[in-house]
Amino acid sequence: MHDIDQTLRSLNPVRTGNEAAQAQLDGILAGPRRTVRGPQRSRWAWTVTAAAVTAGVIGYVVVDPFGVAVQPALAATPAPLHPRHADRQAADVLEEIAGRIAGQADPRPKSWKSEHFIRDDWALSTRFDNVQVTSAVIPERRETWERHDGSSRWKSMSLPPQFQDGRQRDIWEKAGSVGKEPVRSAGTSGPDAVGAGEPPTTVEGMRTWLADGQKMGPGLLYEVLPERFQDHVFSSAQRAAVLRILASMDGIVYAGTVEDRAGRTGEAFSLTDRFDGLPNKRTLVFDPATGNLLAYEEQILDDTGRLNVRPHSVIEYSTFIRAERLP
Repeated sequence: MHDIDQTLRSLNPVRTGNEAAQAQLDGILAGPRRTVRGPQRSRWAWTVTAAAVTAGVIGYVVVDPFGVAVQPALAATPAPLHPRHADRQAADVLEEIAGRIAGQADPRPKSWKSEHFIRDDWALSTRFDNVQVTSAVIPERRETWERHDGSSRWKSMSLPPQFQDGRQRDIWEKAGSVGKEPVRSAGTSGPDAVGAGEPPTTVEGMRTWLADGQKMGPGLLYEVLPERFQDHVFSSAQRAAVLRILASMDGIVYAGTVEDRAGRTGEAFSLTDRFDGLPNKRTLVFDPATGNLLAYEEQILDDTGRLNVRPHSVIEYSTFIRAERLP
């Protein structure tokens, strides 16, 4: 694969002599598949940046070393979730769930060594072996263990490619079947000197904790919540506070009941805006019995900009499989 990658680099038509631009490009091509961003990092900005750079290096992603140009003009994307619409206000449904769980006992062990998370991710900017795969949807399962001091270890494995039809599969096979064999990786990180700490259970306290010094609005909340639910195991009272913050925000719409990509039933809440540029709709799906976040999904709307996808395509999702404290 190293020889193939070098061949692809030599075919790249945008080596213009601009050292700064070339360094940025080489950094993206040399880097691993995207990993978890911190709460200050914009999901949308990352996707747009990676996709915009990819659009500029189209020779890299469509020309294979054997001279067969077979990548599709429009990238393969997953089918969207399909909520069953209900004529209710988002604030009413969120408060109903919050009221149901606020008084539940905290099942988390008082003494624990690590918090354990499993989730499935996919994004338009996904790369395998330094190739952005546009002919198939290849999710990644990521498992992490977070300790008290902020240190962590993680491992990931690509999941089987997904296709909406046989034509997509044929294109993927002709393009080299990148991702056919599972791609595995693992790593560790050292202690974090500035830990977020245990969040409060009051609405205002939780709002301040989530905002982390920024002005909290619905756009930032939809940015932060998927990050926090993948690095902290919340108590029932804390989850109730999160839901009540959502209920207080303007612009959030109750989309209805939906089955997520793991086959679980949840309540979906969407926000449509131009957060970080292009018009998009982001959806959070919560378990109505526990208030746990089940899924996050982002769709581009009518204006796709430089993204090589159809309007209303899903461009990123996360499915939260497990979150637990281990004694």
